[in-house]
Amino acid sequence: MNPRDIITVEVPLFISLLEYDREDAQSDMDLHDVAQNIISLASSGKTLSMNDYSIIIGSQENIDEIKTWQVRAGIIK
Repeated sequence: MNPRDIITVEVPLFISLLEYDREDAQSDMDLHDVAQNIISLASSGKTLSMNDYSIIIGSQENIDEIKTWQVRAGIIK
């Protein structure tokens, strides 16, 4: 299990998230949503990569769908 509030991201994803912050985020709330999505995805303990970018920038509904799939696949409990 991943301890709460710890995330691991690959450098290309980290750079892309910084670019999103600077260029695309419209409000502070956008950044809070991104942070919540990252925390949810990282809860399984995996290292996040560019493959996760569209999910991270997406909505909480996308995260819930991924978590449901992970539970069904036995990746997380």
